[in-house]
Amino acid sequence: MNSPAAVSLLAALILGSGSAFANQPTEPTESSEPATESENLPVAETQTGFTFEARVHGSYLSDADFDNGTGEFGFAEYGLGIKGSRRVGDAGMLSIDFNAGIVDYDITPSATAVAGDAASIGSEFDNVTTLSLIGMYAAQTDAGSSWFIGGGVLSNGENNADFGDTIDGMLMGGYRHKVNNTLELGLGVAVRTRLDDDVLVVPLPQVRYTINEYWSIESEGVGLKFNYKASDALDYGLTAQFASTTFRLDDSHAAAPEGIATHRRFPIAFYTIYEPNDTIEISGRIGAMMAGELEILDTNGNDLTSQDIDTGIFGSINVSFKF
Repeated sequence: MNSPAAVSLLAALILGSGSAFANQPTEPTESSEPATESENLPVAETQTGFTFEARVHGSYLSDADFDNGTGEFGFAEYGLGIKGSRRVGDAGMLSIDFNAGIVDYDITPSATAVAGDAASIGSEFDNVTTLSLIGMYAAQTDAGSSWFIGGGVLSNGENNADFGDTIDGMLMGGYRHKVNNTLELGLGVAVRTRLDDDVLVVPLPQVRYTINEYWSIESEGVGLKFNYKASDALDYGLTAQFASTTFRLDDSHAAAPEGIATHRRFPIAFYTIYEPNDTIEISGRIGAMMAGELEILDTNGNDLTSQDIDTGIFGSINVSFKF
């Protein structure tokens, strides 16, 4: 599992958990929408000093063929989350972010599929529950540069999998330097445990280049987004990045009891973000899910089978409320 795609999973999780000052996406899941230029600072603080953001999202991948003709692959994902943020001094921000979701895989083997291949094992997948709890602290310097540090726990597994065997932990930190008014460069470092595999340490380069008042290019996860700011309320553009979901299987799979499944892909999409006021944000994506792969490992982390997936069409929507 020491593959670039495995690294992409980590990066998506890390960058999805970034701070407001570091200008990272707010979702720690692979289905998160591209972040806007907004620093996502609190709109109005409660008496406790915390502000909150509640989110719901959904995504859907239409049926895509396994490239060896052994079946069809699709999935739907639904999730919700809540984040509490609080200013610390004049330049710091503390946040705690909890997310929960369900992934419903729809895999249908063809007549040519055989027992033990990816399509046959995948057809037995139960719903997958995803959970994450991430804490972050970020600060901004007088010169406009920023840094962040944080950590958390993640759980991804089929509904009947042993919960203790679904848990991973991670730590992260990073710095972004404001070179000038148009360019920011930085580097993050992430350390994460992995299900039945070695600890992974990954450097995460970060870049943001503002072309003019409308156009910008920014790193996002393991990928890039090209953003156009049409107005104060509307952004849209193109995004492309690696994504991956790894989860624990339960003991009902004859070919891979308590094993590990990983779905890797490279989504390229058109996105739009609509923020009519400081409280509500609605965003969506539609595009092509490319370079897909479904890999199955046994409970010791040994390869059992893997199969490439042809390009499929996907869409997603995310709605958030700040209060």
